[in-house]
Formats: sequence, C-alpha cells, structure tokens
Amino acid sequence: MKRALLSLSPLFRSTPACNRTFSFARFTPHGYLSMSRSTPTATPFMSGLHVLRTPLSALPGESVWRFVASKIAQATHRSGVVRGASGGGHGGGPQGPFQRLRARINAIPSSYIFWGIIGLNGLVFASWHLAYIKYQSTGDSSSYAWMMQNFVSSSENLRGGRWWTLVTCCFSHEDTMHLLFNGFTYYFMAPLVLSLLGNVGFLGLYLGGGIVSSLAGIAWRNYNPQHSPRAGSHGASGAIYSVISFFACVAPTATFALFGIIPLPAWAFVTGIFLYDGYSAINDKRVGTDTAGHIGGLLAGIGYFVAKRLRIF
Repeated sequence: MKRALLSLSPLFRSTPACNRTFSFARFTPHGYLSMSRSTPTATPFMSGLHVLRTPLSALPGESVWRFVASKIAQATHRSGVVRGASGGGHGGGPQGPFQRLRARINAIPSSYIFWGIIGLNGLVFASWHLAYIKYQSTGDSSSYAWMMQNFVSSSENLRGGRWWTLVTCCFSHEDTMHLLFNGFTYYFMAPLVLSLLGNVGFLGLYLGGGIVSSLAGIAWRNYNPQHSPRAGSHGASGAIYSVISFFACVAPTATFALFGIIPLPAWAFVTGIFLYDGYSAINDKRVGTDTAGHIGGLLAGIGYFVAKRLRIF
C-alpha cells in the first residue's frame, strides 16, 4: 500500500519576476497577496502580514517573491521568547542544550536539508531494488524482509518495537513513478516553505507530518475491517501534503496550476485533495493508496500552522 500522489502534484505558473535558485517560485500573486484579517487586533503569528498594496511595477531591483517572502518571514519569526530559566537548564533557556542544538541545525545551509531529503529518498529507493534483485537472483529474501521491517509503517512493526518506521517510511518508495511524483512535488514546494520556517521549523513540519500520516494510516487500517492488520504503507506524500497544507494556510490565495493547466487557489486545491482522499478512504475507491495517510498529512500541516500562529512552539 502506497501513499501515491497520483497526478495531483501541483505545478506552479511561471513568472519572469521569480528567479529563485531552485526554480520553485512559480507562484504568482494576483497583483498583490492579501493575508490580513478583518479583526481589529493582530494575532501573534500573522501580526507581520499586512495587505501588500505595493504594485508589482513599484518594486525595482527586487523580485516579487523576495518582497512577499520578507513579509511572511517577519510573521513567522519568533524573537524574544524565552522558555524556562535564563541561562540553561535542560533546554529552555537561551543557552540550553535544545537551543544550542536548534542553532546548530539552523546554521546548516538550507540547500543541505533540501537535497539531503532527496538523497535519502533516492538511497532507500535503491536499497529496495537491490534487495528485490537479490531475492530474485538468489532466492534469499532476508534483505527484502529487512526493508519491510524498517521502512514500512504498519501495526506489526509497531508491535515489534520498530517505532522508527513511522519516520523511515516517509523516505521509502519502491515504485519509480511513485518516487517521481512525490519528488516532483517536493522539489517545487519544499524550498518555499523551508525558506519561511528555517531548517528546524521545516524539519519539524516535514517529519511531524510524516509521523501523523503514518499513525493515521495505521489507525484507519486497524479500524476498517476490509484492510488486513498486517498491511503497511510507505511514501513521502503524507509529509509533502503537510508542507502543501501549511503553505495553503499561509498564502491561501496563491495559485496552483493543477496538471499544469487548471488554475486553483491554494485553499481550493487543499480542500479538493481532502475531499477526494476522504471519499476514497471511506468508500475504498483507491486500493493500494493510503488515503487516510494523505488526510493525516494535510491535517498535520494545518495543525502546525495553528500552533505557530498561537506561538505554542
């Protein structure tokens, strides 16, 4: 069972003004991007987001993306928040172990995080194929069984104490098209959200979304008697869906081009995925796809946005 994205990978409309390094910034504001609320008091997470009334032609020497990103970054940046005693303790203070670890991770170039995740997916993909080739050529299934035990999320693996499979399954693909679809979506979406959240924030969203997706898939398979409790799932789409839904919360009016043709606002795109996967999960319309895991990933991204907005972390 796979968390296949099928053909729902978002393509972004290109614009000459957006010339980012990863060529992901094919996201086109319609004149300006409005992210303000009608309430008289600003909320903590969105306090820096104002209506961008500056016309595109009034931004000489700076791309539209950099202008918008700077505004969003101001809203997502947390400054002056100190938890725990000043001076250390077990991670709450400004010099605590957690804060030092956080600073070290954020000091890593973001490109290392971006390409590192792609590299891990490629490495696990190659490991699956090597294990299968070994099984076909020699009849020895030990390597393939090891991959099943360590890179697939399932009730059986959890009962066996292999809790890490909740995370490792998010880097695991056996099918080439499954890997390509997920990789394509990640390539265009991840750099944008990574630049907004920073390394630690992005990894928290990506890995946390993957864990929630894995747990949602396991829970649904255990609840639904039509699924075998021994069944499992793997794939990065649950984690990627959390990135997409988070971005849709930050910029709901940003345009996605579905199949590269149909323009949709981000909020409508995420809503459509949620309804489609929800219907498929309830009616078992897409056998072989972990639709419950997709929904878990979407909800994780929304929950992460709400937690950031309420300054929970």
